[in-house]
Amino acid sequence: MDDGAVLRPRFFVDENTLPLGKALAAVRPDVLHPGHRRCPISLGAQDTEWLPYVGDSDLVLLTRDMKIRHRLAEKRLFLAHAVKGIFLTKAGSMTRWDMLCMVVQHWEKFEPLADLPGPWVRSLTRAGIGELKLPTLPAAEG
Repeated sequence: MDDGAVLRPRFFVDENTLPLGKALAAVRPDVLHPGHRRCPISLGAQDTEWLPYVGDSDLVLLTRDMKIRHRLAEKRLFLAHAVKGIFLTKAGSMTRWDMLCMVVQHWEKFEPLADLPGPWVRSLTRAGIGELKLPTLPAAEG
């Protein structure tokens, strides 16, 4: 990373994995999370408050919340703000350490994805990165 890249945030870790976000932010200056000193998103903010920020700031979202892809308000925001998301699937049964190890193990594979335009979604498991279908809106709205 050059100095400009170091200062520019590229990743946002959802509050549902705050310990992961804090661990990554401690060693990577391009990672933000709710409550981070360089992040305008407060702890306790609703998904509908931070999804526009993540998309408009061209950040990659790291989250365990698969429901974002299914709740209508979040789907609308995900698409409207071209959010780029990596969903940590199967992470609900992992310890914090296992989750951190999984992310670090595959970091080099998903870091280049940050340069792709959104919206897009991927899954991250111990086996690696997989494709996910983008959320879709009901026909009357799409």
